[in-house]
Amino acid sequence: MNLKNNYQELESLINKRANDEEIGNKFEEILEESFNILNKAIENETLLSMEDEEELYTLRAMFDYMMELWAENHIEEAKAIGYDMAYLAEDERLKNIFSYFVLGMLEGMEIDNFLEKYVDTENIEEGYEFFFTDFNDELEELVIKHKKRFEEEFNK
Repeated sequence: MNLKNNYQELESLINKRANDEEIGNKFEEILEESFNILNKAIENETLLSMEDEEELYTLRAMFDYMMELWAENHIEEAKAIGYDMAYLAEDERLKNIFSYFVLGMLEGMEIDNFLEKYVDTENIEEGYEFFFTDFNDELEELVIKHKKRFEEEFNK
């Protein structure tokens, strides 16, 4: 089964308010499949393209997983996903998006506070429907403040 279909099934489960275990199991399937695609890209030394549907949904899964980890206060794991995707995403805009979220984690912010302060979650950009793309200018403060640490951790 492909990732797009798995995500459609997940959305259906969420919409019909399925139990948490069923939703969690479906997301685990998505993550397992995504990690297989991710590992294949690493082995082949290729980047993940938004033009390839399976790779796009892998990027989506990693974004969702990063956000979930951050929300559950698993900051180091969430940052690791963000750094990995900032490296493995082919799309420059998507690289930046993952990087911006890592900056929020470096700042020590709760995910909800980060979204409220720096992100317009209502503005959905075509082609990036699965990602938050509209960051305000105040984010530049975090870029400046955490540039050195970000580069050090990213280059590990």
